Amino acid sequence: MDSFLASIGQHLFVIFGLIACASAAVMIFSRSAVHSVLAFLFAMLCVSVCYFAQQAEFLGVAQLLVYAGGIVVLFLFVVMLVELSKFKEGGIFQAQAKVAIPLVLAAFGLFAFFFRQALFAAPAKDALTLPAEISGGLDVAANNAQAVSRGLFSGWLLPFEILSVILLVALVGAIVLAKAERA
Repeated sequence: MDSFLASIGQHLFVIFGLIACASAAVMIFSRSAVHSVLAFLFAMLCVSVCYFAQQAEFLGVAQLLVYAGGIVVLFLFVVMLVELSKFKEGGIFQAQAKVAIPLVLAAFGLFAFFFRQALFAAPAKDALTLPAEISGGLDVAANNAQAVSRGLFSGWLLPFEILSVILLVALVGAIVLAKAERA
């Protein structure tokens, strides 16, 4: 029964991963900003399902709350508030598309090659497991959120706090810039 559930999880991971990649492509190539934001929302929902399929419930819920619940709504408000009709230079970057698309495809191929090597190579099992001294003897499969929080707040507390300060500075900077434009 466990192998059956694991195979379903792997199949769901692949299916929703491909759907997430397709909706990311729709997000990039869409001519409407609102459609791009909605495609981004769908991509984030599919990534959340991928986390759930890999039994990473904490990351799946965090993905739903942070990206699908916060960031996408923020993007949608920005798109709705900014008057896009004043930007008439819509075709200004069309000349670079002939060079950019092959470069992006080549970069994606390199990324896929190195990602496959890093994720499925022999030492990948050691890299993807939480060390016993950090997990504190917890069964990571059963206590996913506790294991992630111990790993995050024991060994990665300083980078976590630095990231929160950087995000706060970016938020204050965006408010200052938005207020300066309206004045």
